[in-house]
Amino acid sequence: MAESFWQEASFIWGLILIIVFPLLIVVIGEIGIWLQKRNRSLAATLQIVRNLVLPSLALFILFTKVLAFPSDRPLLQIIETGVGVCAIHAVLSLANALLFGEVKVGTWQANTPKLFRDLIRFFLIAVGTALVLSVVWKADLGGLIAALGVGSLVLGLALQDTLGNLFSGIALLFERPFSLGDWLEINGVKGKVIEINWRSVHLLTYDLEILVIPNGILGKEIFRNYRSPRKLRSEPIDIGFSYKDPPNKVKQVLIETALATEGVLDDPKPIVRTMEYSDFSINYRVKLFLADYDQIPQIRDEFITRIWYAANRYNLTIPFPIRTLYHQPVSKSNPESKLAQFVDYLRGFSTFASIDQEALEQLAQDAVIKHFGIGEPAIARGTKHTGLYLIITGQAQLSVTNNFGQEIEIATLSKGEFFGEMALLTQSDLSSSLLISAMEDLTVLVLKIEAVQLILHQIPRLAQEIGAVIETRRQAINLAQKTIEQGTI
Repeated sequence: MAESFWQEASFIWGLILIIVFPLLIVVIGEIGIWLQKRNRSLAATLQIVRNLVLPSLALFILFTKVLAFPSDRPLLQIIETGVGVCAIHAVLSLANALLFGEVKVGTWQANTPKLFRDLIRFFLIAVGTALVLSVVWKADLGGLIAALGVGSLVLGLALQDTLGNLFSGIALLFERPFSLGDWLEINGVKGKVIEINWRSVHLLTYDLEILVIPNGILGKEIFRNYRSPRKLRSEPIDIGFSYKDPPNKVKQVLIETALATEGVLDDPKPIVRTMEYSDFSINYRVKLFLADYDQIPQIRDEFITRIWYAANRYNLTIPFPIRTLYHQPVSKSNPESKLAQFVDYLRGFSTFASIDQEALEQLAQDAVIKHFGIGEPAIARGTKHTGLYLIITGQAQLSVTNNFGQEIEIATLSKGEFFGEMALLTQSDLSSSLLISAMEDLTVLVLKIEAVQLILHQIPRLAQEIGAVIETRRQAINLAQKTIEQGTI
């Protein structure tokens, strides 16, 4: 009895092609999207199965099971070859996902370079393709291997430099002396690693130039890695000071200046060493410890700039590296002219303009001039100060912090105004939260608090004016702290 058409094998395979394969494609596609949203490595394997393996397998079933093409047809052999190659590709992708998809730092999978994995994968695909050709097309692998051997010898001789770079790159990737983002120095040139490929390493220099170094050359040269084994780096800076400046004082000033420079770590603390007594100066080496090597040019610039202001404030001398002869009589310093200049400065302030000459001279007697560079703290937070600062040139910013570390600007002070008045109060906890920093290059005349207090006792009107300024700033500080605590700023 003849079978019904729905019992025939071709009809059953046709139903499988029409119903089962589309369902498989939809289900695998949804699973792949779900894995892709969670950054799972198996998503790539499922995409290969959905886009390559299933369509080629469906085509193979259509021609062999439904249309019943003879197995020796070239078209069928091409389809069968495609199915085999796609299957090999999917299996290798699955193995790569299982072995290297989600690995922990420090394991052998994480230490295996991607370039090496790609080469192994290419080799396995080539071997698998050769086996498929041998099975489907009855190809002679012996002759093919011999031809490949001769061709490989010729290519090896022609591409020996390229292959040298390739294997040097593999050796470097296995050894891992550097990685992306590291800073290297080779032949006196420094650069940041922005690309590592099979042929070369690309460095981005401080001048924003791309330096391409072949792996073969890099494997033979001695280079420095400034970010390995730790990102913490030290930066030495040499500077000389006069023989008249006590070395211990110089060291203390340099350490304070370094700690006040943004980007310099306070742990480990900067180190200052006396290096030598040269012809013109005592030379010191400051070792700064930095967390971010990328910021070295900016940090060096900021630190070296601040050294000038610190030297000026502490009466230190940075000598010229030249020999200068002065053919003129040595003149003695004139303290009277300095006193007169300070008195003129005081007359420029409305608060002190109306007091008599004797009181002004009494204030100016022990006054000093100090200079601060932009961004430097004139009065650091939490420090005890014993002077009243009168602004001669520049601007200063007065800010306050609360217990949450939030900082709010209270006032901007300019020429003719003063700060440091909180030192006049015997009991005040406001100065611990205050910071007065230079908004631009700042020059101030610093009056001793004892001299100011003595004048305030002698001139009640002056005490009232300064007292009004103190009260106004105290209210502004309290208001700012209260506003911060309520969360309205």
